[in-house]
Amino acid sequence: MKILLIYNTASGKGHILRDLDKIQSYIEHNGWNLDLYEVKEKKEIVSDIQSKEGKYDVFLIAGGDGTIHSVVNGMMKMDRSKRPRLLFLPYGTTNDVASMISLGKNVFYNLALLKSNHIEKMDIYKINEEYFLYAAAIGKFSNVSYEINRKRLKEVGSLGYLMNARHDLFNHYHMKIKVTSKDLTIERKSFLMILAAGSRVGGFKLDKFTKSPKLNDGMIDLRIFTRNHMFSWTKMIWFYLFKGRHFHNDIHLHANAFKIEVTPDYPWNVDGEKGPLGSVNVSVHRQELDVYVNPKSQHKLF
Repeated sequence: MKILLIYNTASGKGHILRDLDKIQSYIEHNGWNLDLYEVKEKKEIVSDIQSKEGKYDVFLIAGGDGTIHSVVNGMMKMDRSKRPRLLFLPYGTTNDVASMISLGKNVFYNLALLKSNHIEKMDIYKINEEYFLYAAAIGKFSNVSYEINRKRLKEVGSLGYLMNARHDLFNHYHMKIKVTSKDLTIERKSFLMILAAGSRVGGFKLDKFTKSPKLNDGMIDLRIFTRNHMFSWTKMIWFYLFKGRHFHNDIHLHANAFKIEVTPDYPWNVDGEKGPLGSVNVSVHRQELDVYVNPKSQHKLF
């Protein structure tokens, strides 16, 4: 088995440097071939990963959600039959993608999955020309994860996101939206919209966001928050406290594609990164990637 370890020392608090030798030793001990790729320039990841087409059996990603996002965008440019399998080693701040499939920070437990057949085909989602793995949002607080001082984030961890959110507390987001799916069209005013594939967004577990989240069913969920006033931010507190529960007046949709028209052109947050502006087309690419998963979540999510 030929493995490429893709690691990002800027993810989280840089703990990958502490574990790098252990990971290398484990892989070599099992007789597998290992190459290393250190993330240095984020803008180069997509093209660099695309150039690895057909050269590896496994991409081992040691980083956060942003690193995974960039790697997957490179992989989606590969021929489908030549894409490697994926195993995530969570070293970021929130690690939503790894948490969704129950991969914790026990490095050796995760590495042991390489000896298993706990592999599932996972959906990938597309917003305009960009791919994402688990969530996208536009409106209030959606800029928190990418408009943050990275040095401070390393120091205080996920608390930094909450501290950064205060800057957006009393800003108004008066979005006029038109959402079209296969079955319906909705026009409303909104202060926030969240697209989510699973039960994790922004480091929070949202078990009640959708009834039975699946990561391979070709569908995605959209929550439209409609009530907008000075204290609309309080609704977000209840939303997270009640784990994504659907409240009165908000709209929840479940479909395989959406056309979302938005004015004004606020930026989208895509897997925690700054994405396209304003109106978008969202689609689901069903079962595109082979991913190692914790057997505890295998039957629940796939």
